[in-house]
Amino acid sequence: MDVGFKEKRPPHPRNNANLFEILTFGWTLNLFKTGKKRDLEVNDLYTTLDTHASAILGNQLEKKWKMELIRARKTKKKPSLRRALIQMFGPAFLLYGIFRTITEIFLSAYQPFFLGRVIAQFDPDTPSDKSSHLGIFYGICLLVTTMMKIFSFTAYDMLITHLGMKMRVAMCYLIYNKALRLSKTAIGETTVGQVVNLLSNDVNRFDIAITLVLYILIGPLETIVVTYFLWQEIGVSALFGIGVLLMLIPLQGWLGKKSSELRLMTAVRTDERVRLMNEIISGIQVIKMYTWEKPFAYLVQFARKDEIKYIKGATYIRAIFGSFTTFHTRLALFCSICSYVLLGNFITAQKVFVVTSYYTILRMTMTSFFPQGIGQMAELLVSIKRLQNFLLYE
Repeated sequence: MDVGFKEKRPPHPRNNANLFEILTFGWTLNLFKTGKKRDLEVNDLYTTLDTHASAILGNQLEKKWKMELIRARKTKKKPSLRRALIQMFGPAFLLYGIFRTITEIFLSAYQPFFLGRVIAQFDPDTPSDKSSHLGIFYGICLLVTTMMKIFSFTAYDMLITHLGMKMRVAMCYLIYNKALRLSKTAIGETTVGQVVNLLSNDVNRFDIAITLVLYILIGPLETIVVTYFLWQEIGVSALFGIGVLLMLIPLQGWLGKKSSELRLMTAVRTDERVRLMNEIISGIQVIKMYTWEKPFAYLVQFARKDEIKYIKGATYIRAIFGSFTTFHTRLALFCSICSYVLLGNFITAQKVFVVTSYYTILRMTMTSFFPQGIGQMAELLVSIKRLQNFLLYE
């Protein structure tokens, strides 16, 4: 790749930003001020951070991949692109994952706890110590945990998004270099459409999947913690609602597997359609001369129709995953509250608000991010396998 050309641009303010500016994204204010005065132009963009440069990231991943090829020859096993990616990006992902898991589980779990204590100060039906000082204390605790969760989430979101971008940039570098070094035999086995599809579609899975994969672990852990706190609030009734949530996990796993299969089938048909389009464009003069437009149009239409069939299937699965967010936790909340009342307990506003808050937490992790994480993980593994097969060409 041509890395010698350097366009003059303003230095990136993130390099000299302090901790407060990093947490609050204060280093972006100058860009907003410029945009307020006039329309932003290309020259207003900052220079790329050294840690984001394609040459640096690509060379690092290429070294890991070559080491993996050497290891595979010695052990007489198939090289694993997944292992090379884990060796390069795994430590950072593990560090971000531990940070996110701790902050998500504990801060989210204590927010409803403090909310319940604040409401109890104003609810005459709730037996508790009524004290203005105690109410202020719980209110401050609720505010602090909320602010900590906001700052931790934005920091994690920025870090993990950057990590996904780095993986995508490094893979693009690797694919580009490999495409330039393909042998004549390999060129006959692959197509331009496949390379285009890898660069435009498969590598984008890193950006999407990396932000959701961690919730495959966070979801079950947070469910255990929330179940404990719900047990403290409503006793055995908590199990009825949590049971409803857990019943759909096998379905989510099966849908994730089907999503992986549909992703692979879609990718194969997309490669074929792009290859067909490239061949038609290359021979368009001959097609025009012999008036073969309609027969070739039917070929493209058939290829696209076959591709759309599998895209529809994947879209239906995403729609089912999305529907879980709407009804799943509401059904679980209904089961918990009804069972609590039917068991002869007296329901109060404090308990309703607290239980609802706990299920709201699970609504995002277990019914939104968890199933999406399963689906995106399955699609990411398919994309990594396709990228690996391309890199193994001679």
